[in-house]
Amino acid sequence: MSSTKFSIVMPAYKLKYIKESISSILAQTYHDFEFIIVDDASPENIKEVVDSFQDSRIIFKTNRNNIGGRNLVENWNHCIQFAHNEYIILATDDDVFENTYLQDAIVLLSKYPEVNVLRTGVRLIDELGNIRDYEYPLKEYMTCEEFTLLWSKGGLHSCISNYIFKRKELINNGGFIDFPHAHYSDDATILEMSRNGIVSTSKANFNFRISPISLSYSSNYHIALSQIQATELFLIWYMNHLNIVFSKQHNNYIKNNSYEFFRNRYKAMIGILISKIPLRKIYKTLSVLYKAPQLYKKEKCLLFVNNLINKLL
Repeated sequence: MSSTKFSIVMPAYKLKYIKESISSILAQTYHDFEFIIVDDASPENIKEVVDSFQDSRIIFKTNRNNIGGRNLVENWNHCIQFAHNEYIILATDDDVFENTYLQDAIVLLSKYPEVNVLRTGVRLIDELGNIRDYEYPLKEYMTCEEFTLLWSKGGLHSCISNYIFKRKELINNGGFIDFPHAHYSDDATILEMSRNGIVSTSKANFNFRISPISLSYSSNYHIALSQIQATELFLIWYMNHLNIVFSKQHNNYIKNNSYEFFRNRYKAMIGILISKIPLRKIYKTLSVLYKAPQLYKKEKCLLFVNNLINKLL
C-alpha cells in the first residue's frame, strides 16, 4: 500500500472549465496523491485535455456508457471504486481548489484521526472566477450534534468537493447516499459521515462555481420535479438522522430545534422548486403542495398564491 494519503476522483463530462479545475488540483503544495479522472462517456474530447498535462499522478478511466446521465450518484459511487488511498475527495469538473487545500487538510486529519470527514470553507465564484460570496470560518472540531444543529440553520454552501472522506468508512456505508439528481445526496452523506465528529479548516480552500450549466442552478422543469421528490425523501432520511443523533432524552430540545430550523429551509426549497414548474402545468404545482407532508395548509396556500402571482407579474 502506498503511503499516499489522498485519492482525488473527478467524474468528467463538461469541457468548459475542466482545464482550470485540473490545473488547480495539480498545483497543490502537498504533492502526494493520486488523481483519477473518469470520462463519463462525454461527447467532448476530455482525453485530449487530460493528456495535455502529462502528470504521472493522473489515472485516466473511461465509462462505456454515460452513467451520470442516468444516475449522478451511481456514477459517483462507480468512480470512487478506482480509489486506493485513505482519504477520498470527489472533485467536480468546473470548480477550483486553492493550492493549500490538501496541505491544510493533512494537518487536521493527523490531529483528529478518529473523524471520518473534513470540511474546508467555500467561496462562490461566477463564470469569470469573480468571488460572489464566501463563508466565515467554522469551529475546528464539532461533534455530530453540533454540526447537525449548525447545518440545520443553513448558511453553509452545499457542494461535495469541499469535503474529504475516509475511504473505508465511506465504502462501508454504501458510498454516497442516492437521491434523485443527487439533490441532498451530498448533505445526507456528509451528515452520515460526521457521526464521529467533523473538522474544518480555517481557510476557504474551495471555490464553487455558479454557472448556468451547473445542475444546482438548472431551471429544467423535469429536473425540478425530481428534486422535489428528492427533497421529500431527504426529509424522511433527516428525521431518522435526528432520532439517531439526539437519542438521549436531554437532547430532545436540540433535536426539535434542528428539525424546525430545517423545516423552514424545506419550505423555502419547495417554493424555489415549484417556481420552476411552468404556469401551464399548474396542476403539477397543486399536486406537489398537496402531497408536501411537512407543510401546514396555510403554508401550502401561501406558497401557491405567491408562486401564481410571481408567474403572472
